[in-house]
Amino acid sequence: MKLKDIYSQEFINKLNNLNVGANLNSDDEVNGVIDIETILKDLKFNFIKDNRLSGSGRIEGKSIYIDNSEILARQRFSMAHELGHAMQNNRHANRNDDSTDYNNEERKDEVFANTFAAQFLMPKKLVMSTINNIIRNNNMDRSHLNDLQVQQIIKESAIELKVSSGGMKYRMKNLEIFVPVKNGK
Repeated sequence: MKLKDIYSQEFINKLNNLNVGANLNSDDEVNGVIDIETILKDLKFNFIKDNRLSGSGRIEGKSIYIDNSEILARQRFSMAHELGHAMQNNRHANRNDDSTDYNNEERKDEVFANTFAAQFLMPKKLVMSTINNIIRNNNMDRSHLNDLQVQQIIKESAIELKVSSGGMKYRMKNLEIFVPVKNGK
C-alpha cells in the first residue's frame, strides 16, 4: 500500500507545505505501519529525543522534541501529536501530562492534535487491513466474534501499528468497528 492509498493527495500536499523543501512522496510504500520518523524527516522536521522534558513532547519551529523515557507507542503518538500542532500553524506548543494546565483554547488545540495523531497513525484503511489480516490469520469468524476475540484483535492491531492498545480501542470505537448490535435495530 502506498501513502496515496491511505491519505488524499490534498492532505499530502498540505503536509509538504509545512516546511520549505519538504518532500513527502505519495508513492512511498507503507509496510503495515506509518513510519512517523521518516515522514517527519521528509517533511524537514528535526526530531530530538530527550528524557528531560516536562511533558511527552513539544514543537518549537521545525523541531519536535519527544520524551525518550516513554514507551515507543507513546513516543510515536507524541510525534504525530506535535505534527498536528504544525498543521494548525502552531509551532510553539508543549504537551503537558496534566490536562488541567491548559486554558480552553489550548484544550481545543490539544483535542485537535490528539485527534490528528490518532487518525494519522491509525488511518481507517490501514486499521481495516490490519483487522482483516488478524481475523484471517487466526481463522476467526468475522460475523461471530466474541469479546475475547475482539480484545485479541485490538491488542494485535495495536502491536502491528505500533500504537497503544488504549489508543487502538478508542480509534476503533470512533471508526465504529465492533460496535455492539442492538436487538431489533
